[in-house]
Amino acid sequence: MRASSILVAVATLFSAAAVAAPSNIKHLLHEKRDGNPHHWGKRSRAPSTGILPIRIGLRQRNLENAEEYIKDVSDPSSANFGKHWSAEKVANTFAPARETRDGVTDWLISSGINRDRITYSTGQNWIHFDGTVEEAERLLNTEYWYYQHKHNGGYRIACDSYSLPEHVKEHIDFAMPTIQLDGLKPIANLDPARVERITSGGLTGLSNCSGLITIECLRALYKFPAGNSSNPTNKMGIGEWADYLYEPDLPIFFNNYTTPKIPNNTVPDFISIDGGLRANLTTVAQGSGVESALDFQVSYSIIWPQQLRLYQVGDGINVDSVGTFNIFLDALDESFCTYAGGDAPYLDPQYPDPNDNEMGYQGQLQCGGSPTSNVFSFSYGQIEGALPRFYQQRQCHEWMKLGLQGVSVLFASGDSGVANRYNAGYPNSCLNDENLYVDNNGTRFSPSFPVNCPYVTAVGATFLKNSSIAGGEVAVADPDPSNQFLDFYSGGGFSNVFELPSYQADAVNNYLKNYNPGYGPNVYNQSGNARGFPDVAAIGLKVVTVFNGKTLAVGGTSASCPIVASIVTLLNERRLAAGKGPIGFLNPVFYAHPEAFNDVTEGSNPGCYTNGFQAAPGWDPVTGLGSPNFEKLLDIFLSLP
Repeated sequence: MRASSILVAVATLFSAAAVAAPSNIKHLLHEKRDGNPHHWGKRSRAPSTGILPIRIGLRQRNLENAEEYIKDVSDPSSANFGKHWSAEKVANTFAPARETRDGVTDWLISSGINRDRITYSTGQNWIHFDGTVEEAERLLNTEYWYYQHKHNGGYRIACDSYSLPEHVKEHIDFAMPTIQLDGLKPIANLDPARVERITSGGLTGLSNCSGLITIECLRALYKFPAGNSSNPTNKMGIGEWADYLYEPDLPIFFNNYTTPKIPNNTVPDFISIDGGLRANLTTVAQGSGVESALDFQVSYSIIWPQQLRLYQVGDGINVDSVGTFNIFLDALDESFCTYAGGDAPYLDPQYPDPNDNEMGYQGQLQCGGSPTSNVFSFSYGQIEGALPRFYQQRQCHEWMKLGLQGVSVLFASGDSGVANRYNAGYPNSCLNDENLYVDNNGTRFSPSFPVNCPYVTAVGATFLKNSSIAGGEVAVADPDPSNQFLDFYSGGGFSNVFELPSYQADAVNNYLKNYNPGYGPNVYNQSGNARGFPDVAAIGLKVVTVFNGKTLAVGGTSASCPIVASIVTLLNERRLAAGKGPIGFLNPVFYAHPEAFNDVTEGSNPGCYTNGFQAAPGWDPVTGLGSPNFEKLLDIFLSLP
């Protein structure tokens, strides 16, 4: 970790005299770190003259109505189904109230922060100023300490908890930097150990699906046809972070594994976000391209002649606080982003990249302007227990806003069953029961983020039951379960942050009532009021992929997610051809029509020293509602307004 990345510099106090805060202000606890940070050691108090980039997220209006709003346009029984909102209506509906902005500003000024030091984000939902450690401690009634990373020796400044004045607490989501230590980049839900190199030829056709899943296998399983048109309004978007699409692999894949054949010059639209770069020989040599190859090749084989967009996020250098999904959202939504760098220090990267000596991206953080696609597929995830609650809630509402605008957002549910084995910094991690914090020795189930958000569609993984299409599917299991480091099970469980959405209530209650796994409340959130995931599932093992000229059989929910997202793109194609709009947020329709899915009732998702959950009739926290039946879904989609 570099000194420039800890976002703190020792400096003299500002020349303007600080005004003492009123002595009668009552502070109330706002956030605290729930557990001991295993990878960080608390060292010494931060110097009072150190400078912090202080950012305060203002509470947005009408969020208490979020579920009502999204249900109104996405519930198939609603009279307003499909009447999606404009971006302007979304921004105006949720913009912080004037009294919120003014109230927080007045508090800062009365506490000694001169007005000319205060700036606001483009969407007026963040307040930013550079302040000393002493000022931050006084404002937030806390103490800042140096923490040292136990493995790389780097330092960060953070507090263990902080409080807000009673009269402004209701106006603030959270303040940064405060309790954050772990800056987690999105991690692909694909383990390189599950990539098999195919050396024998002839593994195409329905008779060989147990050895290699090709487009023929997927069409037979899910009953979808080839695409009909190249509708420029129906492009599908795929986000990539530290993984790069090696375009020379595409024509090899097209020539050998697509029917009908796709022209060799076909490439996705390239959308660079905050310095996102194309693949080069270095990235190929490092193997950082299998994920992207899988995403785009499986999607092209399903949706062609419709097109794809590649959203390449981040410069690949700014790695100490590398990009969560917020910088992607910044680039799409001007009302969300903060042009002056107002995301979350330590959790989101700052641009211009402070690592300028390494040729990092020196442009400003992108604020709006990137095109929005009808369907987004993301094969990346993070750990719920390692991220602040308010941070997750704020981002989840951004996915909701996309749904209001007619966008379908799908995320891979993870590859570690009820644990979080493959996420950065926490190998083989679960949670401790005391405070639900990430613990390498924990025994409590560890949900993932953002699949815990009720406004996205989470996709789990399956494989063939009897090595044939005719046998149907079971929950995916690693081909070598004796190797504890290669375990691959469909991510699933119940959130400790987000409540049960109404569209899912009957399905979750049925599972807990009739197929209760029998674990106690110290193992998972069994309250019956927690968001369950995944929502649906698809094949997630031995999917044909070409990388660096070699044919591979690749596994992970990284395969399952783009499969389902591509089928949704085909469904949208038919709706658009019928003069209708894209479906938008999928879950209310999906849960209203469980008959449109191939119910997967066998298998489990072990982890955290348990067998995890069991697949069961109906929805379950292993494979969700099951895998899609295109023909049945098409009848439903076309019957809707």
